[in-house]
Formats: sequence, structure tokens, C-alpha cells
Amino acid sequence: MVKYSIITPLYNSFDLMTEYFDSLSSQAFNSFEVIVVDDCSTDDSWKRLNDFAKSSSLNICCLQTSQNSGPGVARNVGIDAAKGEYITFVDNDDWVDANFLKRIDETVERENVNCIIYDYNTWLDGKIGKSNSMYIQQPGKKTTADCIKSVRNHTFGKVYKLELCKNIKFPPVRRCEDVAYVAQAIEACGNAYYLNEPLYFYRQRPTSLSNNAKMDHSDMVNAFSILEDRFLEKYPLEMKNKSVTDILYGALLMMCKSGKKRSFIVDYINEYERKYPEWWNCEIINYLGKPKQAFLKCAKWRCILGLKLISFAHSLMIKKGS
Repeated sequence: MVKYSIITPLYNSFDLMTEYFDSLSSQAFNSFEVIVVDDCSTDDSWKRLNDFAKSSSLNICCLQTSQNSGPGVARNVGIDAAKGEYITFVDNDDWVDANFLKRIDETVERENVNCIIYDYNTWLDGKIGKSNSMYIQQPGKKTTADCIKSVRNHTFGKVYKLELCKNIKFPPVRRCEDVAYVAQAIEACGNAYYLNEPLYFYRQRPTSLSNNAKMDHSDMVNAFSILEDRFLEKYPLEMKNKSVTDILYGALLMMCKSGKKRSFIVDYINEYERKYPEWWNCEIINYLGKPKQAFLKCAKWRCILGLKLISFAHSLMIKKGS
């Protein structure tokens, strides 16, 4: 019986897993299994993964999806196979601190909670910066309402008690699947603790979804609609706050990067405001960085040129790491 199951999707990228495996081999806490789910790679990643698992001292379970379906479906396969008391997700091109599981386990035992939310480091061209998994950066115990309003959507940065959230699955979509999953999994756990420590290294790449010019904003909108169906009536204020970061900021960023016309963007903002009037009074805006606040001010005043300039600056920042 292992305490933690680390679930990782893989697709044509075994070459990027050196730091991943090294960091897991160096863990100070060793009651864990590694579940790597290959999403029908078309290169030799599946073979190399199995060869590595045979020679590694790590407890590695190698699984494969029945057909290429995206990282969400691959993670679902991992959830179904997990034997740990808790599950967490690590992307195959990222890595974790040597004390990652040790600090998580200490917090689980001390705080007696079912979900841990922890911070992370960004890695860009060898430069490391600290980032937060909650917009409101106040460590301690959190309610579901706190998390819906403040938690960031990325799949990593969270640990969940498996028996409570094993029926929560990623939707069968290829993009923004984490938007629909994270809040539902936290609600299933019933409580959470925010550990304001960076225990994860997130590799920023120019080809990431947040910098993909082909990204369709409807992926974000459709994923968010799953949460609206589940939570809007029960948590209206929290969902309104979350909508600002997800389907206003997030979706508009995608639109600008994909070159949508001014009229299309203005129509989208108008439609959003009909659903979430006076969104600019939401508390969450006070906790966003200056560039995001400036972006949202441009949205409020329909300054589409400003939106596109900030989006371009965002892309340029990421591309400097290429």
C-alpha cells in the first residue's frame, strides 16, 4: 500500500522526462507510486518508457490509452489505476522539489485535510521565478467557496484524497480540461489547506497552450460551462469572481493571440457582461498582477488595441525562453 499516486500523461515527449524522473528518485518521502499513461505516442516514447521502468528503482506503472484522446483522458486512466491514499498530477516535462512529498505529508498529517494546494516555481530558459496556485495568497485551511474563487486551474499544485474524488473525472476534451476538474475535485474532498510553498517546477515553453495562437477560446468557455452547471446556483459570487480570471481574462487572451477581429472581441465582452454584470467590482481583481489588471481595464473600456498589445507582450515574454 502506497500513500501517494503521482499521475502523469505522456505523448511523444519521453525525451523531456530526465528532470522528472531524477526529482522523483530523490524524494525524501518514499511511499509513492508513479503512474505514467502514454496517450498512444507515435514515436518511441512508449517503448522507452517501458524500458526505463524495468531498470528504475522507482515504483512505475506504465499504462496506455486505447486511442489518442488528450491528457485529460490519460489522467482518468491513471486515476482508475491509482492505489495510493492520495493522488496528485505532475506533467512529464516538469519536476518536483526533493522535499515535495515530505512537506505534503507533513501538512496532511498536521492539518487533517483531504486536499492540499501548494505553490510552484516557473522555469524559463534557466531562470526560476515563484508563482502561486491561489490568487489570494493567504495560507491555511480553505473552504470550497474559498477555492472556487481563488484557486488557479492548472492540474499540478494540488493533492486530493482518492476515495473522495475518484468519481470526479476530466471531461473528454483536449483543451482546458483542468478548468472543469480542479474545483469539482476540491469540492468532493470537502476541505483544503493552502501550503504557500513552491514545491514544483513548471517548465514554461513557447508551445504551451497559454501561448498557442491556434488555441480556441471556446475550449475555455465550454469547460467553464461545466462548472456553471455545477456551481453557479450554489456559489454565485464565487463563480462570478472565477469567471473574471477564466472566461474573461483567459478567453480574451486566447482571442487576441489567435487574431480575432475587434468586432468579435467586443461582442464577446458585451455578452459576458450581460451574464456577469459589474464584474469589475469582483474582489479577485485586487489580487491579480498589474498586467492582468491593465488587461481587464482595457476589456472594461473596450480598448481592444490595448488588449492585443498586452497579449503580444505576454507571448514575447514566453518566446524569450525558446
